[in-house]
Amino acid sequence: MSKSLTVKNKLPGLFKYFLLLFPFVIALFQWHSLDNDFYFLYPTGEYILNNGFPHTDILSMHTGMNIVVQQWLSSVIFYLVYSKLGKIGLFALIYLVYAGICYFTYRLNILITKNELVSLVLAAISNILIYKPFIVTRPQTFTFLVLLIEIYILEKYVQTKKISYLIGIPVLSLLLINLHASMWPMMFVFMLPFIAGAIPVKIKNVIELKAEGNILHLLGALAIGAAMGFINPYGMSNVFYLLSSYGDNQLADTILEMLPSDIGSTSGKILFGVIILMGLIGFFYKKSSITVRHLCLLLGTLLLALLHRKGVLYFYIYGISAFSCALKDLEIEIPSKIRSKITGRVQALLFVMLVIFTVGLCGINLKKSIDFMPASMAHYDRLDEVSEILNKSSEPVVLYTNFGDGQYMEYKGFRPYIDGRAELFLQQNNGEFDYYGEYYQLRTAHMYYRDFTDKYQFNYLLVNGSSDRYLLMSLLYDEDFELAYEKGEVYLFARK
Repeated sequence: MSKSLTVKNKLPGLFKYFLLLFPFVIALFQWHSLDNDFYFLYPTGEYILNNGFPHTDILSMHTGMNIVVQQWLSSVIFYLVYSKLGKIGLFALIYLVYAGICYFTYRLNILITKNELVSLVLAAISNILIYKPFIVTRPQTFTFLVLLIEIYILEKYVQTKKISYLIGIPVLSLLLINLHASMWPMMFVFMLPFIAGAIPVKIKNVIELKAEGNILHLLGALAIGAAMGFINPYGMSNVFYLLSSYGDNQLADTILEMLPSDIGSTSGKILFGVIILMGLIGFFYKKSSITVRHLCLLLGTLLLALLHRKGVLYFYIYGISAFSCALKDLEIEIPSKIRSKITGRVQALLFVMLVIFTVGLCGINLKKSIDFMPASMAHYDRLDEVSEILNKSSEPVVLYTNFGDGQYMEYKGFRPYIDGRAELFLQQNNGEFDYYGEYYQLRTAHMYYRDFTDKYQFNYLLVNGSSDRYLLMSLLYDEDFELAYEKGEVYLFARK
C-alpha cells in the first residue's frame, strides 16, 4: 500500500492487530488430526524421493494402472516435514500457510476498499468460516493461498497499471501445477473476471463502463502462465488432469465435497445465512457501486459454492473480498464527546476484555476438541489392530478395503483393492480397468459379491459396517469366510 493512499476508518494499533490475529488465535486452540488423504500422500512422497516419479501404481494391488501423481510436490513436502518433525511440524506448516491466507485476505480487502475497519472485519469473518472445514493436511491448503495471492496480484495490477505485477502469474502457475495439478485450471478461471473488467462496454444512452486494466497484458500473462503449466513431471497429462478426473457421476455419490450445498446441513445453513446477509446489505446499503471484475468474482464463486461443497471456501475468501467493494464508502463516525473519552487507558481496558473473550472462546473450542478426540481416533486404533493380524498372516495378503480405509492400510504397508484416490481408479485415467465403477456396483449391491471376491481371490476383506453394508451381510453368512476381527464399524473377514 502506498504512503499516499488514504485509508478510512483507521483503528488503534492494538485493535487492528487483535482483529487481524483473531482467526489465527482461534485456529491454534482447535484440536486436529491428520486428514485421511495424508496416508496416501506420505508414502507417495517417500517413493518419489527414493525412486523417482512413478508412472504405474505403487500403492494398490493394481500394479498395471497408469497413474499421474498430480500432487507430487505436496506429497514430497508432507513426507519431509512429517518424517523430520512429526505431527507438530506438519500442523505448524499448515498454521503457517493459514497465517498467509489470513494476511493476504486482509491485504486484498484493504486494497479493494481502502477501508481498514471493513477490511479487518470481513477478513476475520472469512478466515473464521474457512478454518475448521477446509484448512487441513491436504494440498488444497497450499492451493487456497496460491489463488489468493494471484487475485491480490491481479487487483494490484489493475489499480497501479504496473505490468511488473503480472510476472507473478507464471510463477504461481508453475508452483500450482506441481503442488495440486487438478486445481491448476482455477488460476485461469479466476483471471476471467479481470479480463472481463478490462473490456470497455458502451451502449448509447444505456451504459458505459470504462476498461480497468489492459486486456492484452492480462491475456499475455494468461498465455505465459498456461505455458508454464507444461513444466511438470507428467507433461500434458497433468495439464489436462481435471478434464479426465471429475466428470464421473459415481464419484459425487462417494466424495461428499463434490455434492451440492445443502441447507439441511450445518455448513449449508451457515452458507445460506451468509448469502442472505450479503443480499440484505446489498439491498439496503446502496452508497457504493461494485465493479465488473468484483461482480463477476462474487457471482462466480457463489455459483461454485452452490454447485459443490468444496467451492464454498472460494466464496468465503474470494467472494466476500469482492463484495467488500460495495462497502468501501462505509464510514463510522465517532461523536467527539465519545472520542474524547476513549483515552489510552480505556483502549487498553477494551483490548484486555477482547483478549479475555478470545481466550475464553478458544478454551471452549479446545475442550470440545479434547472431548471429541478419543472418538475420532478410535477408528484408526482399530485399523492398527487389524494390521497386526494381517502382519501375522502366513501367506501373502490379498486385501479388500473400501474407499475410506484403503489409504491408511497403504500407509501401514499393505496393497489393498482401492483407496481415496478415486479418479485414478477410473479407466479413462488408468488405461487398465474401471475399478471405481466395479467398486460402486458392489457397494450399491448391483454386483454379486462372490463374483467379486472370487475374481481377485481375496484372502482378507476389511469391511466397514456402514459403507460396505451389502458385502458385510453377505460375508456373515458365507461359509467360506470367517470373522477374524470385529470392533465398532470395523470387520475383518479371512478366507477359510
